[in-house]
Amino acid sequence: MKAKRFNTIKIAHIALALSLLIGSFSLFSITFGLQKTKVGFYTSGQDQTINQKVTTKTSSIGNLFSFARAPEEEVSSKYLLQRLEKLGAINASSFLVGDLDTGEVIFERKPFTEYPIASVTKYMTAYTAADTLGPNELADITEEKLQVEGNRARFKIGDTLTIRELLYPLLLVSSNDAAEIIARERDRDDFIREMNINAERLGMHDTAYEDPTGLSKNNHSTARDLFVMMRAVRDEYPQIIDISRLSFKENDGYLWQNINRAASFPEFRGGKTGYTNAARQTSIGYYQIQLANDQTKNIAVIILQSDTREQDTRNILEYLKRYVAYL
Repeated sequence: MKAKRFNTIKIAHIALALSLLIGSFSLFSITFGLQKTKVGFYTSGQDQTINQKVTTKTSSIGNLFSFARAPEEEVSSKYLLQRLEKLGAINASSFLVGDLDTGEVIFERKPFTEYPIASVTKYMTAYTAADTLGPNELADITEEKLQVEGNRARFKIGDTLTIRELLYPLLLVSSNDAAEIIARERDRDDFIREMNINAERLGMHDTAYEDPTGLSKNNHSTARDLFVMMRAVRDEYPQIIDISRLSFKENDGYLWQNINRAASFPEFRGGKTGYTNAARQTSIGYYQIQLANDQTKNIAVIILQSDTREQDTRNILEYLKRYVAYL
């Protein structure tokens, strides 16, 4: 009886091992282009068939995704994607989903194509402020500093705020005034130069900044570069992430409420949205996701050139929770 039970358990273990092996081989096949699959997929409201072929060096081909690898590194994939047809419509021209801890890209579209990024710029403004200015340094609110388009922070001329306090309206209400006040605390041109130096130092070689707000269409980046930035901000200045996840902040008569609708998602841990006519809807987000096999992972979602940013993000998060596993 004991021998029979032992054999039953042994057979079950062998079956489990074979299942994992087959799953790993399927992932290997998808990643290295050994398997070609046609998947019905909707892009911008049109039904398109995707030839799912991926190599270790290239990014997406047309509207094709590439899958599961770390940027610029030869590493084995840990993420297993199942039933891609269950991923809802992603209308963004470019996006990236990646592991913030390991740097592994889970899937992406046009990750190296440059686009205007709008107010996603302000994450680099915050990073540069944290890198070059003192958090308790005082900044005066003057009429000259409030000439920029937009007054979401409702600053009052004559008030004085610290650089730390200015980060709240910068990140929560996307205040262009706060961005300009921070940049002008020393010399505006020098500050913008530091933003570009920081981008280059971090390896964001396809990124450039012309202003601290994102109003300029010449502020441009790629999904891969913004993934690099998100990882650097989280690792070096996590207080920026913490500020950007708040629902609101009250500060000495001011009230700044988070305009990022993703902040209502239970998985949201921080991020920034943006919009201009040139950039359309953009966003970077940090989400803590419980995957289909109950592994909890820290995931970045980058969205560029979308008209349905919130739904794009929801579709990605739901797909991760239901159909993606970490082995």
